[in-house]
Amino acid sequence: MLTRRHMEVGTGLALSIFGAVVCYGSLENGIGWAETGPTAGYFPFRIGAIIVALGLAIAVRYGLTGRRHRAAALAAADASSPTETEADFDRRFFEAGALKRIASVFVPTAAAAALIPWLGLYIAAVLFLVVSMWILGRVPLWKGALISVALMAAFYLIFEFWFQVPLEKGVLMPLVGLY
Repeated sequence: MLTRRHMEVGTGLALSIFGAVVCYGSLENGIGWAETGPTAGYFPFRIGAIIVALGLAIAVRYGLTGRRHRAAALAAADASSPTETEADFDRRFFEAGALKRIASVFVPTAAAAALIPWLGLYIAAVLFLVVSMWILGRVPLWKGALISVALMAAFYLIFEFWFQVPLEKGVLMPLVGLY
C-alpha cells in the first residue's frame, strides 16, 4: 500500500536528484571564480547543493516520522491509540478511484504535449480542450469543438498578430499556410 509517508520520502529523493542534476550541469560552466568574478555555474551549483540537502532532509524527516511517533506512543501510557500525525502518514495516499481521475487529466495533457511538435500548439490545444471538455466536463462534442476552435483562434490572433510572439506551429500548420 502506498502511503503519504512513501510519497513524502519519494518527493524528497526526487528533489535531491533534481538538485544533483543542477550541480552536475553547473560543473560544465565552472563553479569557481574567474578574473571577472564568479563563473556561470557558481550560483546554480550552490543552489543545487541546497536543493540536494533539503531534499535529503525531507526524505529523512518523513522516513523517520512514524518510527519516532510509534516509539513515543509505546512509551506513553495510552499506547493503543495512534497519534494524529502517525495516522496521517500511514493512510493510503490514493483513495479508491483516484488514479482513474488523475489519469483522466494526465493522459490527455501528456498526449497534447507530445503532439505539439507535429501539430503545433494551437491544433494540439484544440484537441486537448475538446477531449477534456467532452470527458471531464461532459460537454457535448460539438459544443466543445466550437469553444475550443474559437478560443484557439482568439489566441492565434492575440499572440501572432497583436503581441507578435510566434508560438510553436509544428509541421502541419506551415503546410496549410499558417506561419
